[in-house]
This record gives sequence, structure tokens and C-alpha cells, in this order.
Amino acid sequence: MKFLYRWWQKYGIQLVLGLVSILIALQIYYSNGAFISETLYRLSPSWLSNPQVDRQALYEQRTIQELTNKIVALETQNQNLKKIVKYTEKSSDPLIPARVIGRSPDGWWQVITLDIGSNKGITTNNVVMSIGGLVGRVTEVNNNTSRVLLISDYNSRVGATLTRTGYQGFIKGQGTQIGLMEFYAKVNDVKIGDVVTTSNVSSIFPPDIPIGKITAIDLNKSPAPEAQLEFTAPIDFLDWVVVDLAEKSLF
Repeated sequence: MKFLYRWWQKYGIQLVLGLVSILIALQIYYSNGAFISETLYRLSPSWLSNPQVDRQALYEQRTIQELTNKIVALETQNQNLKKIVKYTEKSSDPLIPARVIGRSPDGWWQVITLDIGSNKGITTNNVVMSIGGLVGRVTEVNNNTSRVLLISDYNSRVGATLTRTGYQGFIKGQGTQIGLMEFYAKVNDVKIGDVVTTSNVSSIFPPDIPIGKITAIDLNKSPAPEAQLEFTAPIDFLDWVVVDLAEKSLF
């Protein structure tokens, strides 16, 4: 008995603490920590946290932020729409505004979807423009929507003219805001900053629509020179566009 008494005096407290630790560990394991969270919550002073006040303040803050974001978005849309309306008023062609409602991240530079279709007179090959110049052409029409092939698409080809010299060629999309102009014949007078517009011999696009400005030149390219140009329309971010309803006969 004396041996047990001495043993208890020496190791008893450690044994009790060890058992308590094991029980606490088991409680935490089976409750996924809820026991600790509840204990800390009950022990914390009431002045450190007032759930009701915090929830109300957080709700009001988020509501104000949401309304502010909506106001900013509406103001931006309104400004863009005003620019489009002014653009249509200056044109003699029958132009109709359209909102971009669809654009896939995987095909960002290829196709956009508009919120108007045959119900507004849209037909295949209608030309699409925006502030700055050419955007693309309509390739698919439904009753209430239409799809537009962008000039930045790899499959896009647009007849083009170098306005300063009259050199002819065509624009190929590169999947970016930069396009590639291939000339039909050897040229020797191309400069950085030259303006490129749609060609007067194009079978789809009306002449003299701005396309872009020359940013790089390779006159030694075979079999014909080529140049890079930056599109003047904001192909990378389109919100509102205009569709030209004028029909252009193909040949």
C-alpha cells in the first residue's frame, strides 16, 4: 500500500492530466472541434462580439456596395449607348444598335452574340461596327439573337485598302487585337501609322470603314509583303455595336 501511495503521489497528477487530455482529444475528434469553439465562445467577454450588430452592419455595408456597383455599371452602359446613338445618327446607312449578350472565354476573339435577330431585320452577312470601326459580320441569325464572326478570328478575311497609297490587300485575324494585312502585290511605300479601311472592291463590306492602323511592316515577306495593324474598334471589349441593315450584293 505504501508503494502505491508513493507511486500515486509521484505520478498521480500526471496520470489524471493524461486521461483528461485523452478525453479532450477524443471529444475534439468526434465533434470536429465544435467543443472548443463552443467553450471559447462561452468564455469570451460579451463586449468582444455582438453578433446581431455585426450582421446588421455587414448587411448594410454589402447592400450599399451592391447598389454602388449597379449605379457605376448603369452609368457606363448609358455612356456607351449614347456614343452608339451618335454614331448611328451620323451615318446615312440604316444602322441599328445591338447589345453584346454572349461571348465565350474560349472563343473571346472569334464570336459574339447580339440581342437582336430576324425580328429586327438582321440577315446573314450584315456588317457589324462599333466606335472606332469594323467589328465583323453576321454569320448566324435566329429570331431574337444573332452571331457575329469577329475580324480577329483566324478564319476571318476582310478586303482592305491602305488609304494613303491605295494599296490593296486583305486582313487576317490573329486571335488578338492585332491583325495581319497581306498585300496582293509588291509594295514599297508603307509606313507605321498608315490607316487601313475596307476595300471598295469587297464583296461583303462597304468601302471606307476604318479597320486599323499599321504597327509593323515586313516588305521582304514572300510572296508578298505583309504588315501588322492594330484594330481601331475595341475588339477586346465590346458592349454595344451597330449592325448595318443595308444589303450588299455578292459577286
